[in-house]
Amino acid sequence: MKRHAWVASLGLLAALLALAVTPLTPGALAAASASPSPTASGAATTPKGEPIVLGVIPDPKGDNTNWPGSQVNVNLDLNGATLDMAKTKLFVNGKEQQTTSPPSLVYLAPANPTLQFIWADSYPEGTYDFKVAMVTTKGKTVEYSWKFGSQGAASGGSLINFQVMKDWFWYIAQGAIITVELTIISILLASLFALFGALGRLSKKMTFRQAWDRYQSREYMFRMVLGRIPYWVATFYTSLFRGTPLLLQIYVIYLGSPEVIKAFGLPQNYNPSPFVSGVAALSLNYGAYLTEVFRAGIQAVPKGQNEAAWAIGLSGWQTQRRVILPQAFKIVIPAIGNDFIALIKDTSLVSVITVEELLRRAQLAGASSMNFFSTLLVAAAFYWALTIFFSFWQAKLENRMARDKARERERR
Repeated sequence: MKRHAWVASLGLLAALLALAVTPLTPGALAAASASPSPTASGAATTPKGEPIVLGVIPDPKGDNTNWPGSQVNVNLDLNGATLDMAKTKLFVNGKEQQTTSPPSLVYLAPANPTLQFIWADSYPEGTYDFKVAMVTTKGKTVEYSWKFGSQGAASGGSLINFQVMKDWFWYIAQGAIITVELTIISILLASLFALFGALGRLSKKMTFRQAWDRYQSREYMFRMVLGRIPYWVATFYTSLFRGTPLLLQIYVIYLGSPEVIKAFGLPQNYNPSPFVSGVAALSLNYGAYLTEVFRAGIQAVPKGQNEAAWAIGLSGWQTQRRVILPQAFKIVIPAIGNDFIALIKDTSLVSVITVEELLRRAQLAGASSMNFFSTLLVAAAFYWALTIFFSFWQAKLENRMARDKARERERR
């Protein structure tokens, strides 16, 4: 059984490494063309207040020639405009398309909404001329036209379409690399924040009343106030990030940082990228929770270890670095492993700021294939596989540590 577990784990690891060099399928390239960057050609020359079309579905530029025939998506940069949905129309082959509900804006990405037209009856295979007439609340009309040759429905009318899952598998799989990168970088930074936070929380040795009763010295009290700053900073940090939602923190860092940078007069190239914003939010949030784990781990080291270190002449910092922290780290490893597993799934939250990890890519694939259920199932399978893989190695590590502790007890 052990051999089979090792083989399965190595096979999954090899598959994940292969994702880094696997080229995108034509379906993936179609999705990329359907969701171009906000800096698309023409954005700089379009007057403020006129929406800019970034991509459309069905996409005439991509290789995917399937279209379900009952929905059209238009990816937009609103460019400061507000659309009048009651006046915004879609025309198919020169005739206004009657929809089952008014056109709506769906925010798959915060900065670039998607204008959706949905109706009941599906168009069959054939070539179609589309025209979208967008009317702003200020009365400005912007039209966009394109032609598309459909080879039939993308989803085939089924809830789970294995062809869609196959076509978009490797495109979604590329997001697994980003998910793992986000998780590893974030947990390393979170552990660093937690270490400093725990040391700050433990820097409080006595209350001000106790210090005054013992020393009766204003100079000592002043030094104590300065020495208490790390404790206050660590307490504020843990309270803030444990007391606010992670999703809110992601939005504040990504959307609020540019405003702070602008307020201080710094250049705009200081604005954090979506990936950096996601790492910052995840590491700060998990670091706040791990701070208390690290603090408990340090306090769990027997006090006799401190006394022994002082007896052989080690300084306070040497005692922490060479004696206390190595033992505390062994204690907190299981908790770090548990948070690592949880962090794999929480990385999905950064999809709201357009980081193309697993969930984001599944959303884009679902929008292009018109079958969200199938593409989201692929993403769910990857999350599950990653959780099983890393949980297996976490269990191996914990078993190894348990054997080491058993040997130490035998030596005593």
